[in-house]
Amino acid sequence: MKKRDTDELINIGKIGSSVGLRGEVRVTLYSPDSVNLKEGKVLLLKHAGKTAGTAGSGVRELEAKCTGVRLQKDRPVIKLEGITDRNMADELRGMEIYIREDQLEALPEGQHYVRDIIGYKVIDLATGTEVGVLKDVIQNTAQNVLDIEGADGRQILVPAVDAFLKRFDDENGVIELELIPGFL
Repeated sequence: MKKRDTDELINIGKIGSSVGLRGEVRVTLYSPDSVNLKEGKVLLLKHAGKTAGTAGSGVRELEAKCTGVRLQKDRPVIKLEGITDRNMADELRGMEIYIREDQLEALPEGQHYVRDIIGYKVIDLATGTEVGVLKDVIQNTAQNVLDIEGADGRQILVPAVDAFLKRFDDENGVIELELIPGFL
């Protein structure tokens, strides 16, 4: 996996409701299989657009170390340094969770962060032609779907399954697919 040399913030999830009386909160991760929410990570919490919480504290941004992560009904519940009771935890509800880019965990060989492959050229090995450029990966479906902008500007959606997806050439910024005849 290639890493960029910037200090960009990466949005990994959102704070949900408080859990219990000791300041824990539920988290919705934008990538459910994310490995980036761990004990010891420093999280930056920001409230998008309005003041966080209902008690009117005015909390808009907070940096806090994650001191605990556990699962409850397959959803992460975290404890943050300095958040000691339910009232404080309630003030965080709705805040977006960010980590600094240099804190992203390295992925195993063959896996990529979506942000790193956007802009890759997509080639169909069956015909040897360029399909287009990867614009996004749609992840809220049963399987990931590659959103490709074709040379003519049209949108091409290809399931990111082993039957089609053959190889990532990170050195040249190319994704190799093997599409069935008539797919395009």
